[in-house]
Order: sequence, then structure tokens, then C-alpha cells
Amino acid sequence: MMDLKLKINRSDPVVAESTAIVPLEQDKVFDFIANQFHQNYQKWMPDVVELEPLDGVPVAVGSKLRQIRLENDDRITSMFEITAIEPCHQFSFEGLDQPYRQTYQMNAGEASTTHVTFRFELLEVEILMRPFVKLIRAAMVEGVESTVETLNQLLNQKVKQ
Repeated sequence: MMDLKLKINRSDPVVAESTAIVPLEQDKVFDFIANQFHQNYQKWMPDVVELEPLDGVPVAVGSKLRQIRLENDDRITSMFEITAIEPCHQFSFEGLDQPYRQTYQMNAGEASTTHVTFRFELLEVEILMRPFVKLIRAAMVEGVESTVETLNQLLNQKVKQ
């Protein structure tokens, strides 16, 4: 008798990334994104209708937050945890009940500008959704580009203040 075991591997992450150059110093961009995350996140993520830092503010590595997103008129509650804070350079968090990671990378550019890169990673795709990875990636790219555009507009408004 043959013992047949089917090994089902985790899927590769699905990644979307976009960059904008903003006319603001790197430390000010980091302050807006990371240090004031609890105040500003909903401004560039309009589908997030509630954000609650569960461990107080400001957020730090290990801080957990609860968010409520509005998706097709449904309120979706999820939790995430801050996983990386590198002052003036990087801010990341990962879903606790959904397999995703968001990373904001800030690199100094020329003449007091900052390159802001937003990367969204869907860390695992359910087996039934794997045939649709190209569609999922296309939707993610559109969402990431929209997020970066909104973030860029907000940071440009900060310059004018």
C-alpha cells in the first residue's frame, strides 16, 4: 500500500508598491506617517472609519491597533501590530487576523525632498483564490497607487502650511 501525502505549500506573497517624491524633509514625513500615525492614518486610508490604538499613543514596535474599515457598505473589524519603526526611515505593521504587511519607506532625496514608498504585501492567498492572483495583484496596485497619491497630496498640503 502506498502512503500518499499531499503537501500544500503556502502561497508566495502578492506585492504592490508605489513611490512619490514629496517636497518635505525626511524627518517631517516620518513624523506625519509614524509618530502621528494614530491621528493621520485615516486621512490617507479613507476606507478606515475607526482606528483605536490599544496600547496608547504614540505607537511603538509591538503596539496593537484595532481598525474598522468600510468595505462595500460592510464594517470589517481587524487588528494589526506595529512591527518596525526605524526613525526617519521605515514604519511597518502586520495584520494579526489577516495575512498582510504594510511598509512605509522614507529616503532623503535632493533639495529637501523625500522619496516615500508604500508597499503592501498580501502574505498568503487562500488556495481557492490562487487562480485569481493576477486580478488580486491588479487591484492591489490600483489601491497602493491611490494611497500614495493621497499621502502625497496630504504631505504637499503640509508644505503649504
